[in-house]
Amino acid sequence: MEKERDKNYVSVGFWFLSMVVMAVPLVNVIMTLVWAFTGENETRKNYFKAVILVFFLVIGFTVFFLMLGSLPGFLSRFN
Repeated sequence: MEKERDKNYVSVGFWFLSMVVMAVPLVNVIMTLVWAFTGENETRKNYFKAVILVFFLVIGFTVFFLMLGSLPGFLSRFN
């Protein structure tokens, strides 16, 4: 299959551009959402959906461990 005919082909140039864009605050959030949910390229869309999933997992684990760390102080109020 030729690269020009494969709709899931992602060029090195696009990956380089996406890494540069991901380094810019606020623009990275907007472009992650745009690239995850628009266009016909399933490879690109799946990658950026995975980026969103990792973001939410990191936030979830952070909140969980912050709550876990504050639990002893919270429980000491009842002793």
